[in-house]
Amino acid sequence: MLDFGVIVPARRGSSRIREKCLLPFGNQPSLIEWKLAQLIEVIEPERIFFSSEDAEFRARARRFGVNLHIRPDHLAIGHEAPFCDVITGIALDIAHEHLAWATVVCPLMAPAHYARSIAAYREHVISGEADSLLAVNEARDYYWSETGALNYSADRHHTISQDLPSWFRVTNGLYMAPRALILEREYFLGERPHLFALPKLAGIDIDTIEDYRIACALHPLYRDQFGDPIDPFPSQTRREIAA
Repeated sequence: MLDFGVIVPARRGSSRIREKCLLPFGNQPSLIEWKLAQLIEVIEPERIFFSSEDAEFRARARRFGVNLHIRPDHLAIGHEAPFCDVITGIALDIAHEHLAWATVVCPLMAPAHYARSIAAYREHVISGEADSLLAVNEARDYYWSETGALNYSADRHHTISQDLPSWFRVTNGLYMAPRALILEREYFLGERPHLFALPKLAGIDIDTIEDYRIACALHPLYRDQFGDPIDPFPSQTRREIAA
């Protein structure tokens, strides 16, 4: 059996949307509860660690039967601590051989995607050449920086979109790596991550109020594909994942 824990980080502060984690979504009163309802469809609650400095946030998570990790204030308030300290400060407290980080701000990453990611981690990390897993969207688009075109010729040799190179956008929805590697590198990825490609819908990351409105507008499409997480304690799928 794969010895893994899933960390769900959530802090009160947010630089762009005030109390972002408390925004309602789908049939749940907050993004926190929405994400936990998704995760426990495919992962046993005892494997899930909700990490927050905020007592109200932890109270919302408690009803799902997950572990409550009390994050020290200096690892949650503002950006007082370096990001590497936040990662290692949490990972040190979660004694599983492998750790996943699942954020609440990617609400359209469905339970099925988490199930597939664990299978991909077994194949490409446990039994393969990769040292970690990173959720991405493939992006075959035209990109510029202030100095010019980055991935195509913006001239008479213009590249048609079908021939653009594959670039990959980090969704911020999921990271997975061995705990020992995380503590060694002070980061939640290794140098050779498996790029776990997700559909665009699953890659929507709520960073601004516009992102939130887009996610809400696309929720009916998600519901048509996956349904809303309703039963908080299904068992069959979890048994298949943990085996």
